Amino acid sequence: MRQTFKLVLDKLHGFLNGNDDNPQIEDNSLTTMIEQAIQKKAAVHVILAETSFTGDIVKYDTSRKQIIVKNFTRNVTRIIRIGDIRRIRFVPSTVEKAQKSLFKKE
Repeated sequence: MRQTFKLVLDKLHGFLNGNDDNPQIEDNSLTTMIEQAIQKKAAVHVILAETSFTGDIVKYDTSRKQIIVKNFTRNVTRIIRIGDIRRIRFVPSTVEKAQKSLFKKE
């Protein structure tokens, strides 16, 4: 019981002092996800602080640490900084096909 209380107390002190032990996302995991998406030419869903964006990664600029993503209809482009990304996931191929066929111009 004492050990549990001491652990909780240490975590509370760390939180109040600004020493948060839980990093939100490691930079390596983001870069590997981005590189895999570019290699597979797969669509991604990027979650930012207050918004999200779904589309294909057009360019990954390592010097500026940002990606350029276009939506499925290719009419909206968004530049996203790597530091702003909270989460990035692949879009299932069935969803990608459905979205592209829905917005297909004839």
